[in-house]
Amino acid sequence: MTGTARLTARQSAQLITALRHGRPLDEAAADPRLDLTAVWATARTDTRLAIALAGRDPDAAAEQGRTARAEYLRLRALGVAPSLPE
Repeated sequence: MTGTARLTARQSAQLITALRHGRPLDEAAADPRLDLTAVWATARTDTRLAIALAGRDPDAAAEQGRTARAEYLRLRALGVAPSLPE
């Protein structure tokens, strides 16, 4: 996936909204002409998008907790001091 274009924050948000409203991925990505390869490349680092692709609402309380934990662990893996991600 090296060199694969990624979605912008706006494109990701639009796709998440479409998925939350029950649209299938291929339809939701076709409307703004998003490349599915870019969608999957972005989902590798965008926890909210990954949750939406799994068919769950990333804005639900339980999912927000998962997003926060995933972001914390990502920052720790990058070597950020434990006190900074909090």
